[in-house]
Amino acid sequence: MEKNAKILVVDDDEVIRNLLIDTLTSMGYQTWGAANGEEALAALNQKKVDIVITDIKMPKVDGVRLLKKIKEIQPDLPVLIITAYSFAYNHDQALKSGADGFLAKPFRIGKMEELIKTALTHKKSNTSVPPEPCKKILIVDDDEILVSMLMETLNAMGYQALGSTDGEEALKKIDKEEFDLVITDIRMPKMDGISFLKTLKEKKPKMPVIMITGFSLAYTQQRATQEGADGYLVKPFKIEKIEELVKNLLQEKKVWKF
Repeated sequence: MEKNAKILVVDDDEVIRNLLIDTLTSMGYQTWGAANGEEALAALNQKKVDIVITDIKMPKVDGVRLLKKIKEIQPDLPVLIITAYSFAYNHDQALKSGADGFLAKPFRIGKMEELIKTALTHKKSNTSVPPEPCKKILIVDDDEILVSMLMETLNAMGYQALGSTDGEEALKKIDKEEFDLVITDIRMPKMDGISFLKTLKEKKPKMPVIMITGFSLAYTQQRATQEGADGYLVKPFKIEKIEELVKNLLQEKKVWKF
């Protein structure tokens, strides 16, 4: 049961309304009452409610009109319909109208509790925080096989990876699209990795860049760091190492030097 969930009971029958309020309160819910649809709408303007339980036949604003009004204002707020006139307004009609549950009077309180739990669980799943969008990574290397391998690996990790075979092409992509991180080789035709890194940092100084190279004697970690690289790996490298670098730079928002 969702402890401390707030419930509004709407019924013009005072005996039933008070009985439901007392019963639901004893079960651990915070419960209020309203005698008709107008009172219910006023209460919803003043209080945060997690679920509404409403009768159908009521003066001023009946349960069906109240249901429609609630769904217009708060479409995610669960509404349970209760009625003693199930021959006139049945389960299927209630669900078609947008109700999240239906009970015909008289009903067992256990059945009411079951509907409340179901409605609150459904609401929680619908209002959970959506996952963050995939981080976008650009891989720049003239080795097409390596680019494809890294793209597949990073995509499998949950990132959105794109590839480019030289620095000039990569800069054009960066001008057109937003990326969160760049992984670049150093030795490439047209524009080498160091020139690419310098140009990229002039355009986007906060863009994390990981340099990779198979020529660590000519292009050292110190040189890459001095040019502005945020990470450095020597080929061949373990996938776990690049995963660690990417995770640190993107998820923890830190600049790591390796």
